Amino acid sequence: MTSYRDDAIADLRELAEAAARLRSDLRVKEGVYRKIARTLERGTGVAKAMQMVKADQARRELTDAIEDFEYFRHRSRLSLTASGLEEGMTIGQIGRAWGISRQLAARYARESRDSA
Repeated sequence: MTSYRDDAIADLRELAEAAARLRSDLRVKEGVYRKIARTLERGTGVAKAMQMVKADQARRELTDAIEDFEYFRHRSRLSLTASGLEEGMTIGQIGRAWGISRQLAARYARESRDSA
C-alpha cells in the first residue's frame, strides 16, 4: 500500500470516530433541547430555563463536536484525493466520485499537495 492510501485509511477511521462522537453528542443535546422546551411549557422564563439546562455549555460542546467532525471530514477528502491522484485518477474523475465540481476537486488536489 502507498503512504497516501495509508493516510486515507487512517483519516477515514478518524472520521468515523468523529462521526460517532458527533452522533452521541447530538443525542445528548436532543435531550437538552427537549428538556428546555418542557421547562418553557411549564411557564419558566427563558433565562432561567436556559440556565437550568446549561445551554451555554451545551452549545459550546456541540460546536466543538461539529468542528472536530468537519476537520476530519476535510482531512479525509484531501487524503483520498491524494490517493486517487497517485492511483492515476484525473481531477475530473475525482470530482465525479465526490459529486463536486472539477474546480473544487482541483482545489482539493492543490491543498493535498500543499499539506504533504
